[in-house]
Amino acid sequence: MPAKPAKPAKPVQPTPYFTMSSQNPKRMLLGTIPDPSFDDSWLYGRKFVEEPSTPIRVPILKGYAKAEPLDYFGTPPVMSDRFYEALKNAGVDNLDVYDAVLVSSADNVIIKGYKAFNVIGLVEAADLKATKFSPANPSRLIDASIDSLAIDPKKAKGLLLFRLAEYAGAVIVHASLKSALERANFPYLVFSEPKEFIS
Repeated sequence: MPAKPAKPAKPVQPTPYFTMSSQNPKRMLLGTIPDPSFDDSWLYGRKFVEEPSTPIRVPILKGYAKAEPLDYFGTPPVMSDRFYEALKNAGVDNLDVYDAVLVSSADNVIIKGYKAFNVIGLVEAADLKATKFSPANPSRLIDASIDSLAIDPKKAKGLLLFRLAEYAGAVIVHASLKSALERANFPYLVFSEPKEFIS
C-alpha cells in the first residue's frame, strides 16, 4: 500500500513585532537621568509613585554638544516632541511624558523640544521555546542575556508599544506602528527583527 503523501508544512508567519532603536555614527550621546524616587524606575513599566520635577535636565556627554541630536534616544528614555506626537497620532496611549531639555553646562548648550518618557507596560512577551538565552546568565526577567529573541504575539496582546519584561531596556513595537513611524520619515530610526536582538 503506497505511503500517504506528507502534509505540507505550514508557512511560518512573520512576527508582527520589532525592536526599535536609533543608529547614527554622528549621534549625540546623553548621560543617564535619575529615577524619580527609590520606588520608581524608568524601566519598571509602571506609573511613578513620585512624579519627577520638570523640565528634566538630560546631560549631554562631554565632547558631544555639537553632535547630532536624535528624535528617539531610547537610552536614556528621551524623545523629541515631534516623535511623541507621531506616536500619539498612531494610537500609542501608554506613555507618561515629562518636558525635558538636553544640557551641556560646559558648552552653554540647551536644547529644548524633548520629552523624557515612561512606558507603561512591561510585558513577558518572549517566546521561551524559541528565544535563545545565554546560559551564562540565569536571569529571565529585567536583565536577561538574550542571543536571539522571539516574540509570542499572543503574549503581546496587540499592544502597539511596550517594554520587554525579560530585558527591560528593549522597546518593542507593533508592525502597524513601525509603518506609521516610517511614513513620518524620522532619520536614523531603526526597526529590527526580534531574532537579530542581542542583550
